[in-house]
Parts: sequence; structure tokens; C-alpha cells
Amino acid sequence: MKKMFINFICFIVIFSCVSTTVFALDEPGISTYANNTASTNTVFVIIDGVAYATISYNGYDGITTNAVITTKIQKKFLLFFWQDVDGAYWTDYASGVYYSNSHSISVSSGTYRVQVEYTIYGSGGEADVITDEIEAKK
Repeated sequence: MKKMFINFICFIVIFSCVSTTVFALDEPGISTYANNTASTNTVFVIIDGVAYATISYNGYDGITTNAVITTKIQKKFLLFFWQDVDGAYWTDYASGVYYSNSHSISVSSGTYRVQVEYTIYGSGGEADVITDEIEAKK
């Protein structure tokens, strides 16, 4: 009986700690990694043989100043390996609080992925470096 009571107390303590942590991460306005960026968004789709990579970020008024965004598309081969697609590497230099752009390239059948690295600068502290990777199939 005593062992069951101790296990129950341990379960309650662990569950309450996990719940508190998850709640804090879901709270609006809390950012776990960004000093200068409110959000980034990457979309990668393949439609009718064309791969589209759309990139965007939203910064903070009075904080976010500029950004460098690199985008690369790769094709999967031999089940585990990735090879850069010729002509599918772009570097965007943005200034301001908001930015959005799209890149596209024709692709053949297969599995592709986009790799995006956002480096966003501002007065909020060190530059935010945020990476994103999305796969799509043709």
C-alpha cells in the first residue's frame, strides 16, 4: 500500500512538471529561440513538375533590421543521400521588419527537399539563425 501511494505521488509530481512546461511553451508571445524574429515560414511544394519554395519572416517593429536567407533544393538518390539541384541555390538579402519571396525551378520525378537558413539581425541581441527543411515528392 505504501509503495502504491509513493508511486501515485511521483506520478502526480512528474505530470504537473510536464504540464507546466508544455503550457509555458504554448503561451503566446514566448519565443524559445528568437531575439529579432517573431516568426519564419517556409512552404515547399511541387506542382506540374515545378518546385516552389516560398520563404518569409515577420520581425518586430523597432528591433528587426535585416536578414540573409539562403535557400537550397536537393534531390534524394540511393534512398539515403541528397544531391544539390543545379541552379537551385538562392541567397536573399532583406531589410525591414517583414519579407516574403518565392523561388521556383523545374524538376523531374523523385523526392526533393528544401533547406532554408534564416539569419535575422536586429537590436534584440545576437542574430537569430533559424533553419527549416521540408520534403516533397513529384
